[in-house]
Amino acid sequence: MSTIDANGMLIDPRVILRRSSGIEHGALPSVLAIVVHQTDSSTAESSLNGYQVGGNGAHFLIDKDGQVYQTPSVFARCYHVGKLIKSKCLTINKSSCDTGAMAKMLAMSWVNQINAIDAHERAKPYPDRYPVNSDSIGIELVGMHIDDKTYEAVTAAQNSSLQWLIEELYAQFNLKAEDVYKHPTVSYKNPGEASSAIWK
Repeated sequence: MSTIDANGMLIDPRVILRRSSGIEHGALPSVLAIVVHQTDSSTAESSLNGYQVGGNGAHFLIDKDGQVYQTPSVFARCYHVGKLIKSKCLTINKSSCDTGAMAKMLAMSWVNQINAIDAHERAKPYPDRYPVNSDSIGIELVGMHIDDKTYEAVTAAQNSSLQWLIEELYAQFNLKAEDVYKHPTVSYKNPGEASSAIWK
């Protein structure tokens, strides 16, 4: 089994360490979930170069050939989830929503609605809400978006590495299958992002 060193780097022969401190935005106090993304880039190198500039990014990057890179420390927060999260209760079990509060929010204009839902959800503890940047690890799969609803298919090598990496993270952080989400499930993204990713 792999190990995590004092710097928060996953030490394993399958992982190339390419730390990018510019996408580390403070401490990640606990890891409660994993969010799976696609990069909207054609190569790993273009994403890795972008991470060096700073800004948004994820903890791990998986190239089309299955090579796994770790970019920031798993002890550092990354901006990978997005600014606004969706309502988990609306998606999974509407009867568990605060119906009065939800009715008021759903009656708002779209922009006001998604902002109100985000604030309402962030007041809840995980797993009553979707993960956010301050409690989740991000994994990016190299792949381009095709149109507003579609991304290119994840390769078999990527899915194999994704399954291996998630199993390692399950063990390191005591996570379960229900703690892993595709990016569009959590926030308002292209619905095809990571749609062909398989980890179970």
